[in-house]
Amino acid sequence: MLKLGFCGDDYWSCFPASFAESFTAAQISFGTCGAWVQVCCFPVSFTIASEMRHTDRVFAIKLTAEQLVPAAMLFLLTSSFLLVDIYTDLFLIILFGVIVGSFSIPFVPDNMRQQEEKERSHGSKRGNVRWGLLALVGLLINFAGFAGVWAFLERIASSNSLDPSFTERWIAIGLVTSGVGPLCVAFVGERLDRRVAIAAASTVTVLCLLLLNGETTVSKYAAALFLLPLAFYFSISYMLAIVAEVDYNGKVSSLMSFVLAVGAISGPPLFGYLKSIDGPALSAMSLLLLVGAGLMIAVQTSIQSSRKIKVV
Repeated sequence: MLKLGFCGDDYWSCFPASFAESFTAAQISFGTCGAWVQVCCFPVSFTIASEMRHTDRVFAIKLTAEQLVPAAMLFLLTSSFLLVDIYTDLFLIILFGVIVGSFSIPFVPDNMRQQEEKERSHGSKRGNVRWGLLALVGLLINFAGFAGVWAFLERIASSNSLDPSFTERWIAIGLVTSGVGPLCVAFVGERLDRRVAIAAASTVTVLCLLLLNGETTVSKYAAALFLLPLAFYFSISYMLAIVAEVDYNGKVSSLMSFVLAVGAISGPPLFGYLKSIDGPALSAMSLLLLVGAGLMIAVQTSIQSSRKIKVV
C-alpha cells in the first residue's frame, strides 16, 4: 500500500505539477496528489503509529512533522525573494524528497503490534469496539469545530477591518504554533494525564474563540492565532493516542484519517451557514470542541477504569 501511494504521489502527481503550464493543470495534479496520499499513505501512517509503544509521543512527533514541514514550505512559497522562474526547481526538490522518503518503506515491519495486543484481545472486544467508535465520533466532532474556525480566520479578520498583511503573517505564525503544540507533547508524553491535558487545552481553545467573538482587535487576533492551533494540536495528540489505546485489532485506527477528513469538510460549511444567517457560529464551534473533548475524556476514563479492574 505504501509503495502504491508513493508511486502515485511521485509519478502521477508531483512530477506533472512540476511542469504544469496552467493553473488548472496544477490544480488537477495537486488534487491527484492529495487523493493518493489520503487513500494510500495517510491511513497506513495512523495504523503504524497506533501499533507502536508510547503512542502519545509517536502521534505528537507525527503531527509535528506534518505541521512544521508544510509551514516551512508555505513561508518559502510566499517569500518575496522566491522568483516565479524557480517554482519548477522547487517542486522538483519536493519530488526528490518524496522519492528519498520512499526508500524507508522496506524498513517498515509488516506487523509492529506489541505484546499488549494479546492483552487487549483477551478483554471485551465488544467494549473495545464500542469505545473505539465513540472515540472516533469525538475526534470527528472536535476536529470539525476547529476546521470551521480555521477556514474563516481570514474572513473574521476582514470583517474587523484588520490589515491583510497582518492577517497573513499571523495565520502563518499559527501554522508554526500548530507544530509547537504536539512538540510539547513529545517531551511531556505520558507524564501528564490525558484527561487533564485535553480538558486544559480545550479550555484554552474555547477562550481563543471568545477573543475572536464580537469586536476583534489586533492584540486579540494575534493572541488567538498564536494560542488556538497550539492548544488544539496539543490536545489532539492525546486524542489520537486514546483511539489507538481502545483499538485492539487496528481497524479503528485506520479510520482516523477518514474521520479527520470528514471533520475537515463538515466544519467549514456549518460555520459558513451560521455566519450567513447571523447565527452563533463561534459559539457552535466552541460547543463542538467541548463535546468532542468530553467524549474523548469519557473514553479515557473507561480505559483507566478497565486497567484498575484488571489489576484487581
